[in-house]
Amino acid sequence: MLPLAVAAPLTALLCLPLARTRWARPVSIAGSAAVLALALALAWRVTAGGPLVAARGWLQADALSALLACIIGAVGLASAWYAHFYMARQEEGHDAASWTGGRYDALFHGLVGSLIVAALANNLGLLWVAIEGSTLTSALLVGYYRRPGAVEAAWKYLMLCSVGIALGLLATVLIYYSAVPLVGEGSVGLQWTVLAAAAPALQPHFVKLAFVLALVGYGTKAGLAPMHTWLPDAHSQAPTPVSALLSAALLATALTAVLRFHAIAARCLGPDFSGGLLVFFGLLSMAVAAPFMLIQGDYKRLLAYSSVEHTGLVALAVGLGHPLAILGGLFHLVSHALAKTLAFLVGGSLASATGARRLDHWSGVVQAAPALGALFVIAGVGLAGLPPGALFLSEWLTLAGGLAAGRPGVVAAAIALLAIVFAGLAFHWTRVALGHPSKHFHDSLPAASRRPLWLLAAALLLLGVYLPPPLRHLLEQAARVIRP
Repeated sequence: MLPLAVAAPLTALLCLPLARTRWARPVSIAGSAAVLALALALAWRVTAGGPLVAARGWLQADALSALLACIIGAVGLASAWYAHFYMARQEEGHDAASWTGGRYDALFHGLVGSLIVAALANNLGLLWVAIEGSTLTSALLVGYYRRPGAVEAAWKYLMLCSVGIALGLLATVLIYYSAVPLVGEGSVGLQWTVLAAAAPALQPHFVKLAFVLALVGYGTKAGLAPMHTWLPDAHSQAPTPVSALLSAALLATALTAVLRFHAIAARCLGPDFSGGLLVFFGLLSMAVAAPFMLIQGDYKRLLAYSSVEHTGLVALAVGLGHPLAILGGLFHLVSHALAKTLAFLVGGSLASATGARRLDHWSGVVQAAPALGALFVIAGVGLAGLPPGALFLSEWLTLAGGLAAGRPGVVAAAIALLAIVFAGLAFHWTRVALGHPSKHFHDSLPAASRRPLWLLAAALLLLGVYLPPPLRHLLEQAARVIRP
């Protein structure tokens, strides 16, 4: 566990002295591969032998944190691999001024390292520090190009998320204050493992307020509506590999923090209070995102609203409280990470090929660039929740869990919103894939840049038809971590 926690920061430190050398990006890819390998090994050990605790209780790996670490590792590797080609092309155009080479990679791995520490944190204070660290590093990456729009988006992101993180700190203080009479003073009162065991005896009023603050605070970082307003600007202005990491890994990490607070609140107050709020904000996020997805012409902003919708669906799934719905919600984190990373990276290739980011400039991609067109279609199938994409299975499990929980009204509302989202994605993807070929296509990235995209596409389709037993066991154990 400790090697996993330090692998990404160590990679960041190695990349700094290698700035402007040909070794920066290979070191970045190797470091990302090491993070994923260590995360997979940790998941295997946790699934077989149960949770692990290290660093005198400051770090803990249960099934939920191992699952999140695997998501971060997989998205980080795909994004770093793609960036080897994409960022080199961007820097040739002098888009990034003096921020080149190892400096980008150092910031990137600083962000990955913050997310890994947040995933493994067994201490609420350490979780808060790691989430705040991810805010600082990702803000620098959002403003990486130093254009006015990028700087504005970075400041907006920094201000809104800093307010959210401040509320998260208040939630941490309240939980600690409630736990002190039971476990005494000191860092032990901030440990998830201790709080989970003591939750039934915590003071209900403090726990209720703490959960509301955590939901709004960390929910801002997770992109839940109506605290999501930073997200379209940040996703649209950041370099494409960073947009993928923000959407697929950072949002999942912040949402997992909310879910851990939910687990404590549900064991203290019963599942209705915190679960009801998760269902409400989940449906609200889906309802806010759906109409924007119908009219959005900017591809990266479209994917940003899609992230709001999918984050809302995960919150809804966990809020329903049924084991099947929670399992579907956690599997949705995995499947969304694959689909959204693929969508952002193939979009980066199309933007590089056309010099434009708007969907109406990509018309006829299947005919003009068959390989990119096929990847674009697979990403669309995944995000729309169509079979054989993995999101079809995760959404099916969520809705089935809602019916099993006796919530047909919530399920009907979710289906209606998913239908609107499907209509928007079908309209945009059909127009781009099957429209009249654009004259602007010129594939400026080498064919090797598509290798991580094909791997993502294969994983997305495979998980839609076959759930490997190790992953199923990990998901089942992770669901038990947050189930009341």
